[in-house]
Amino acid sequence: MKKLPWRSLFLLTLVLNGPCGAEEVLRPGDLAGWWTADPVRGGESSHVALQFLEREGKLVAELSLPAIGVYAVSLGEVSVNGNALDTRPLAFPLTWDAQHHTLSGVLPHDAVPVYDIRVEFRRGAPLIKPEPPRWQAQRPTVKWSIETGAPVWAGLAYDAKTATLYVGNEAGVLNAIDTSGNVRWKMQSGQPVRGRPAVIDDSVYVTSDNGLLYRLDKNTGREEWRVAIDTGSPARIPTNQEGSRWDRYGSSVVADAQRVYVASRDKNLYAIDRDTGREAWRVAMNDIMTATPVLYRDMVICASFDGAVQAMATEDARVRWRYDAKLAVSGDLVIDAGHVLIGSRSYDLIALDAADGKELWKHYYWFSWIESPPVVHDGVAYTGSSDAVGVYAVNVNDGSQRWKASVPGWAWARPAVNDGFVVAGTVGAGAYPGFRSGALVALERSGGAIRWIFLEPPTKNVLDEKRGWGFGASPLIVGDVVYAADLNGRVHALALQ
Repeated sequence: MKKLPWRSLFLLTLVLNGPCGAEEVLRPGDLAGWWTADPVRGGESSHVALQFLEREGKLVAELSLPAIGVYAVSLGEVSVNGNALDTRPLAFPLTWDAQHHTLSGVLPHDAVPVYDIRVEFRRGAPLIKPEPPRWQAQRPTVKWSIETGAPVWAGLAYDAKTATLYVGNEAGVLNAIDTSGNVRWKMQSGQPVRGRPAVIDDSVYVTSDNGLLYRLDKNTGREEWRVAIDTGSPARIPTNQEGSRWDRYGSSVVADAQRVYVASRDKNLYAIDRDTGREAWRVAMNDIMTATPVLYRDMVICASFDGAVQAMATEDARVRWRYDAKLAVSGDLVIDAGHVLIGSRSYDLIALDAADGKELWKHYYWFSWIESPPVVHDGVAYTGSSDAVGVYAVNVNDGSQRWKASVPGWAWARPAVNDGFVVAGTVGAGAYPGFRSGALVALERSGGAIRWIFLEPPTKNVLDEKRGWGFGASPLIVGDVVYAADLNGRVHALALQ
């Protein structure tokens, strides 16, 4: 038999055994220990860690996402088949590369919906869960606080002409409060107020979960008209119960010279005559709506929980354009310089051309819904976030990030912004795989440094019942005062500086 030359023998060895004698087949024992990766999306990366360990005689895997304070989430038992592995009950299929000693695959859609984000793990150092953050900063001066009698989720509204705050609560009460903390009048709707009141000319408009939109005299609270804007929406399921859609908020209204426009959880966008309260038209979407629509030229633009964004003519509701944001748009839409700004549960802050719906840019928030409506100041959009527990500053012209500041909890509400500060409310929770605290935080607008924190400690009952605490309503900055309402039902006036 003729001998093979050495080069042919070497090549045959590579084919049979893999490069440099590396093993083709992955053995469970090869996995034990820590593996880390830094996947990238939209130019932003996030650290991810896997630990494989033996438990009760079985190989199991745990996933850690330090960006959102989540550590050692069990993926379940590991199964190995050749160079492939997977986990159950939470699936995370990965492939072993014997040459480079890596595990690669796509991040689970339970963690990163919509996009197939490639990830490559390599051996890494153990990831140590840190101690809960100690939020130590100056405490603001409290000018006054008053009770409203029920938690406040709806954002606050302010009328400069009468120096009046309008605050709706879970008991269905709209409170008109002067800047000294005195209640001028109250209006009872009987069901929770989740949409921010809107002051337009001499009236204040407010929606209630009783299915009605009210127009009230802003000075006296006298009812001018009411109209049904809900033909039968599903009941809200609290966020601490199974099946919740986390639809914490409700639409406010926007107005042109003839009509007010409001979105409803019954899946309809309503156009209502301002003078009479009569319905001019309605348009049905395919899912519930909690985002306040916006007006642009002769169009009204709305969004729903299936991710549909739609622009219609204000006169006859004829559709002008549509856009798919992929997942729920729960927070208010915002218009700035011809841009429609949209936060999606796809983890994207999206800018569209308001004229034609063309996508201009996206900015990705790792592992976080964007519930917080943006506030634009000097060409920069400021938003809170959900599990990212941060406040972001993003350039409106191109979507690039200026800064991100960590905050104590979920920053779901619209922040308040002036020339010097960004003030954000956060919500805390009881049992949750991460640190979340309820607070009101003042950040320096130039770079996100924390100036002060007004922490809101929970009661034992709140923790035991896994209810949220802190500030779920959008605050306001009026001059040198911050007005904010908490989930205990109190309204506070705080010194900004």
